[in-house]
Amino acid sequence: MARPLAIVCARLGAQLVRLVGNAMKIDCLMGTHGRASVASEALACFLQQSVAAEATLLIYNQHPVPLYFEHPRVRVVNETLPPAPLRFIRQRMLELAHPAADLIHWWDDDDLYLPWHLRDCLDNIGDWVAWKPQSSWMSSHNVTFLRASNFFEGSWMFRADHVKAAPLDTHSTYTDHPVFIQTYEAGLLGTTELAALTSYIYRWAGDTQHVSGYGGECSESTQRARIQLWRARSQDVPPGGRLEPADMTLRWQQYLAGVDGLVTPEEKEVIRQRLGSMIA
Repeated sequence: MARPLAIVCARLGAQLVRLVGNAMKIDCLMGTHGRASVASEALACFLQQSVAAEATLLIYNQHPVPLYFEHPRVRVVNETLPPAPLRFIRQRMLELAHPAADLIHWWDDDDLYLPWHLRDCLDNIGDWVAWKPQSSWMSSHNVTFLRASNFFEGSWMFRADHVKAAPLDTHSTYTDHPVFIQTYEAGLLGTTELAALTSYIYRWAGDTQHVSGYGGECSESTQRARIQLWRARSQDVPPGGRLEPADMTLRWQQYLAGVDGLVTPEEKEVIRQRLGSMIA
């Protein structure tokens, strides 16, 4: 009975939120450390979102060299704390999240979000406390693409009250915030198969260090050691700490070329129209 009751309560809470008002405030949380080249692309992805007026972005920089970027919907927090498992880093970002946010989306600094990603999240979360696209793109070297069902944490949207209330002391060997596993196991995650129009691109085999490339499930002490090693190898800092949004023209052109043959001509035309002048 506990699991069905939790689902009912969560859905009733979600319905109440929607009754209060149609405009849902989204806070995207991007942690970064010495990864300016990819972070500038993730920043540009946020600024290109079709529902950006309803969203804000936190850039949580943990590198000793401060980052600077000025924009009314983007705030930067520079904070250098000792290495810790990713769950504690994610939790710190939650503490810094906008207090008025209805929805939270961890915005991974090394992945790409197509301009309609947040729109997809808003359109599909429905009564769920969390939502993700059932399948997403995965790219290698920004050139080779494939699409498959996955668990990629960077594609999830959460209701703020749910994610902020999640305990940290479960699933101790899981190398991300345990709210992902907790939500999935409780049956509170909604998914939608968006097929060719899915809006999240998980990147692999690029020029930057990938945290998940340092191994799978492990103890807290090992997780801390891996974060320390990853930080030591991540030293891409912009001149003067000035972070600027990247020109995404090349990335979207690579995406269009990479999915050729994996989508129908009609689907590709829809994608091209959605990208519009961003690929000119």
